[in-house]
Amino acid sequence: MSNELNFEDKNFAAAFTVYDRRQRIQIGKIACFLSIILSLAGISLDYFIYPKKLPFFIALRLASSVLAGFLWYLHTTAFGQRYYRFLGVPIALNPIFFLGWVIETTPNAASSPYYAGWILIIMAASLIMRWSVRETLVTIGCVFAVYGLICFWKGLHEEPSAMFSNLFFLWATSVIATVGNHFAAKFRVQEFTLRYQLDKNKQELEETNRRLVELDRLKSRFFANISHELRTPLALLLSPLETLLQRFQGSLDGEAREHLLTMQANGMRLLKLINDLLELIRLEAGRLEIKNEPLEIADFVKGLGSAV
Repeated sequence: MSNELNFEDKNFAAAFTVYDRRQRIQIGKIACFLSIILSLAGISLDYFIYPKKLPFFIALRLASSVLAGFLWYLHTTAFGQRYYRFLGVPIALNPIFFLGWVIETTPNAASSPYYAGWILIIMAASLIMRWSVRETLVTIGCVFAVYGLICFWKGLHEEPSAMFSNLFFLWATSVIATVGNHFAAKFRVQEFTLRYQLDKNKQELEETNRRLVELDRLKSRFFANISHELRTPLALLLSPLETLLQRFQGSLDGEAREHLLTMQANGMRLLKLINDLLELIRLEAGRLEIKNEPLEIADFVKGLGSAV
């Protein structure tokens, strides 16, 4: 399927090939199973229409079922999963050939009701199998080829009305199947394209989210590191200030003492801001419990006024 479409995106083409292989292998198994069930169920039709030929028809149906079972088995092998494209058409050709054999052996081949079986095969293949238009046309061509051989062998050209009737319904069914497969394949590609884009966008969002989480982690680590680095020189400033205030408390004039106290207060304020930043990082990491405590409004306002 992907060989018939001009996929510019190689990743898309590869993904569609995997998707198409998985779907067609699964559907191929189902088609083989249905071929076996319907072929054996047709024995009841043989019993009522051609009871004298029942043993021969049973033998043909059993042979067709065995071949369908073999095709089913091939779908489970490494060979079949690798060359799955070549297993689709044989699934339909199997009942087409054996049904043609049944028609050829009937007394009135021109009016044989088994022609309806070919119509069912074409329609079933169109509804179930994920075929391309090329595969559909190959299968239809085989139907008309078998029909032509029967007409030539049995002399059905001498019954033009019956031959034309069969040809008309086979042709009409073939047109419906071909058009249906064409649009089904087109819609299938469109559906897969939407799913592929959604998955691709999802992966991109997950990658972006992963990067954002990593950037947030790096940001938190950076702020934690820078906060610790700021506390070290700040502590080396506050400690000498406290020593000066305590050791030279009596010898300092009022203006000098006021400047030192302002420096100490703002240093402590800066230390508190750094500590708040570290607490915020712990809060983002989920390792902090918030505890409400009373605040002395007077001292807080006094400190703001002093800073101004």
